[in-house]
Amino acid sequence: MKKIILLALIQTSISFAQTSDEQMLKAIYKSALTESHCYSWLDDLSNKIGQRLSGSAGAAKAVQYTKSQMELIGLDKVYLQEVMVPKWVRGEKEQAYLQVGKQKKAFPICALGMSVATPKNGILANVIEVKSLDELKELGEAKVKGKIIFSFWKLI
Repeated sequence: MKKIILLALIQTSISFAQTSDEQMLKAIYKSALTESHCYSWLDDLSNKIGQRLSGSAGAAKAVQYTKSQMELIGLDKVYLQEVMVPKWVRGEKEQAYLQVGKQKKAFPICALGMSVATPKNGILANVIEVKSLDELKELGEAKVKGKIIFSFWKLI
């Protein structure tokens, strides 16, 4: 019985020993888990505003949305600061062709943002397929210089 009373006294003293900072942090943590808007904000940014590539209309819309949400929750100083960011604008859709002898076949390609532009007259070169970086290294610079290196690696 003495052990139970001692344990109860220790537990009670620990509860009262919490500082006001600890209690405030606990309240903030509890509020964040139970009353937070985070998931709805993330849903709006992801599904209603969508893509937000640097410098795009979507990025500007996301900035305005975030500012308005901060004002709605009552933050006292919400302002936007101008920043310079790189802006990528998609050019015309590129076409790729593979020429074998006199036959020329179109095939799909994908150019990612900030990639080097293809010259206006295109590129004409032999294609070498490699299965790994080791295979590419084995070929050496002399065998691949001036050629297009193609590889399709499985990620799994």
